[in-house]
Amino acid sequence: MTSQLVSRNIEATKAIYAAVPAGDVDTVLQHLDPEVRITYYGTERIPYAGDYRGIDQALQFLATVGQTVEVLEMEPWKFIAQGDDLATWGRQKFRRLATGHEWESEFAHIISLRDGRWLHFRDFANSALALEVFNR
Repeated sequence: MTSQLVSRNIEATKAIYAAVPAGDVDTVLQHLDPEVRITYYGTERIPYAGDYRGIDQALQFLATVGQTVEVLEMEPWKFIAQGDDLATWGRQKFRRLATGHEWESEFAHIISLRDGRWLHFRDFANSALALEVFNR
């Protein structure tokens, strides 16, 4: 059962990683627990930084991201799973909509899942670089 659980959690995460750059909010929502929590670490000068709780706030997070940046690529390259806990490493590429400036950053995501859906998503990326982009 553990390998099935791990596979299910990785597949749900891969589905979200494919849906975000495609702008497929419905697929993202299918893989979020109703009590989801999204934590993006950074200062208030990064428009989408903060701690979001529940589906309504998750939608707010996604809307804020979509209004400020285009996610050009999300490329996870490593998954480390233990039960309902998942760590992923990868690379993301963005374009700031207001300026057209593009940047990329490696990321580490720490994800807790419940019943195959994201319960808590913690986004660790180069927030100093993102801050620089939003101060232009």
